[in-house]
Amino acid sequence: MEKGKPVTLTKVIVLICTSLAIIFISVYLNVPHSYIRDGGDPNTNISSSASAVPKATFSSEPQPLKAVIVSAGDCVLHEVFQKSAKIENEDRYDFNSIFEAIKPYTEPAHYSLISFESAATNKRGDYSGYPLFNCPPEIFDAFKNVGLDLVNNSNNHQLDRKLKGMLETRDNIRSRGLEVLGVYDGEEPRYMIKELNGIKVGLMAYTYSCNMNEDALTAKQREHHLALIDEKRMEQEITEMEGKADATVIAMHWGTEYTQKPTDYQEKLARKMIDWGADVILGSHPHVVQPSELIDLNGDTKYIIYSMGNFVSNQRRGASGYPKTHKELCEDSMLINIEFVKDAGTSKTVINKVTHIPTWLWRYSKDGVYRFQVIPVPLPDYYKNGEYPKEVLAEAYESYKRTMSLVSDYQRPSP
Repeated sequence: MEKGKPVTLTKVIVLICTSLAIIFISVYLNVPHSYIRDGGDPNTNISSSASAVPKATFSSEPQPLKAVIVSAGDCVLHEVFQKSAKIENEDRYDFNSIFEAIKPYTEPAHYSLISFESAATNKRGDYSGYPLFNCPPEIFDAFKNVGLDLVNNSNNHQLDRKLKGMLETRDNIRSRGLEVLGVYDGEEPRYMIKELNGIKVGLMAYTYSCNMNEDALTAKQREHHLALIDEKRMEQEITEMEGKADATVIAMHWGTEYTQKPTDYQEKLARKMIDWGADVILGSHPHVVQPSELIDLNGDTKYIIYSMGNFVSNQRRGASGYPKTHKELCEDSMLINIEFVKDAGTSKTVINKVTHIPTWLWRYSKDGVYRFQVIPVPLPDYYKNGEYPKEVLAEAYESYKRTMSLVSDYQRPSP
């Protein structure tokens, strides 16, 4: 090129295209740059210079699709949580610090959910703890900030501010960009189906009761607005959902509080739901962890966790109220990571992997107020860099042992 002569756009494009062509032929056809540059000289030793270049491989086989959901246990916001989140001299609350540590587990998932046992209305001054819970709706900002997507509000406390409060709670959940299960307007179907990375996952939630507050509603209101355990209706809904989804997840609020063994009724109902089409059953309500179980149905593995425990609650050592003994069990919970895989050829979807990440709720005092943090413990002796005080980690690791003694991870055998 002559010095000072302008380079035209056409020449630039030609040079770029030529370079790209050389790279393409060299890499994908396993031909060295020198061979192309020298005009294809037959004396050039192709084999020796090309041997270091890996051959590109192309597969006509469609790759399987994978989708991951993560579930947390019960969020039961006693009054001390509301006090801990209150911003001094301001009319607002910040719950973020409680949940920050779970973000690495919830945010990467295709979909994450949590069970929320409370109302959350807008009326300041009307917030309370047990026995009628009502919490500032800023709690949903914290859920959103850590990557949660769905709030399951189907539980015995969802009517703690009656029907009006339950519907207002639902609106507050949605206003934060979250979705909600367990609260309805009478529309059908009550379940939802989410397409997650090409896999359609159906989700539904049921509760054994609303602490008898449902008795203040008419039969039509109960049918339209709630999802109470009703086996006939459940069979119809789960069967219908299974027909539309690749995988189905049922959140169940059930069982006996403070006991680590599921009841006979839980076990029988779980098997019925699996027969109706459920792939995963996520239990809550007992406030303690109950066992997980794997069920084989016609060669396919189904997963049950009878209770995920208290993810956030002030039922603990040093607090009054129930249980009166073994309160440490109410400090234990978990995040459950469930991976579905879908065969791109047959479209069959199965559970590929289940991983339990135990969590322990740390309570400490700062500025005369109790503060809380959920500490995930994916492995024993996991923390190495002084993230938490040694005495705190000692408690967290003991919690890990208690939880993992009741649950088992799962990895599908290679085909």
